[in-house]
Amino acid sequence: MKKIIFVFLLIFCAGSIFSMDKEELLKLRKDFISAGIDVKLMILRSISQSEDEGLIPVYKDAVEYVKNSYDILKNDPRLLNIGIISVTKLGELNEIKSSGSIRYLFSTVENEDFQIACLKSLSRLIQQDSAFTDYLNSLYEAGLSDLISGKTFSVNLLSVYAEVLGNFADPSSFNILIKTLFYPVSDNLKDTVKTALNNISFNYFDEILAKTGEKNIQYIWTLYLLAKENKRLDSTELGRISELIVDYGLKNLQDADAESAENLIEAALPVLSELKWSKASPQVNKFFYYAQGLRKSTNRVNDLLISIIDCMGNLGTIECSQNLSIFLGVLNSETEKTKQYDEPLVLSVITALRKLGDKTAFDYLLYVEYLNYSKTVKQASRNAIEELKW
Repeated sequence: MKKIIFVFLLIFCAGSIFSMDKEELLKLRKDFISAGIDVKLMILRSISQSEDEGLIPVYKDAVEYVKNSYDILKNDPRLLNIGIISVTKLGELNEIKSSGSIRYLFSTVENEDFQIACLKSLSRLIQQDSAFTDYLNSLYEAGLSDLISGKTFSVNLLSVYAEVLGNFADPSSFNILIKTLFYPVSDNLKDTVKTALNNISFNYFDEILAKTGEKNIQYIWTLYLLAKENKRLDSTELGRISELIVDYGLKNLQDADAESAENLIEAALPVLSELKWSKASPQVNKFFYYAQGLRKSTNRVNDLLISIIDCMGNLGTIECSQNLSIFLGVLNSETEKTKQYDEPLVLSVITALRKLGDKTAFDYLLYVEYLNYSKTVKQASRNAIEELKW
């Protein structure tokens, strides 16, 4: 009866804002140690509602109980719940001294929920432990291998591996994790991996530069997508990387992967445009020439040209202004001969020339007024002329 009364009192007091004194804590520990497994679980569930750091010794007692009992009880649900509650609370209360015991349980207990609880606590308690990081890297690599080969492996557990490795942010994990993005695994796992990768310091520029001589567009593409999403990169570094990406794509336009190279370059254009990265003007203009050469061979070229032209309008170079002026002259000639034109394409050129404001565009913009263009195009041309710098 006294035991029952104590448990009820404990449940009542668990939500209290008051901390236990030493005598109460000692009494609680004695009751926990001497109790049966069901009462042990009841005690832990009641006190786990409290944020009192004074209860840490009870959670440590619970961890020791799980360590000593697992060989006999194995995956008894009550034992597992005792373990999950105790390792979770030790992590929440930042009890670093318990990390060794939790690591032992993680590698010993064969239960997914239990292992996940251990990992989440360890991600809070462990810092700069290369041995454990290497161990977790190997577990992730083995788990991914099993998953892609069709063997049974928990995606949830693999996701937690990735999350913890991201929290550790050790550079050794980058090449382990990035492999995930090349396989048909769940989007949730890929998203977790991307988040983890973006938390790890990595020199994207040097890695891409080192691979420029290789024909591996998929790898370069994946690296670039990660770089674009990485909030740790400043605008200067992202500009350098994007410029390098265009350069790499240009070198692969004549190969079988030409379309992939086009898409890679196109992905970099909005970044260069937003950053007004004028250093990439030679590469972007070279791609502009390339795209013009596709006008008679593919239907998608106008969309591609528009994305290039939009970028050129923000680069602010004489080279861009001159080449766009010449291209407007080409479009004017075509319109004069055929009485047909692609309005979005023409408008994109005029808009870009207005942004650039270079007077070399004057004659080409003025001639728009005399051709069979719509009122919208003609008004855009007038607006552009007004903003030319003399």
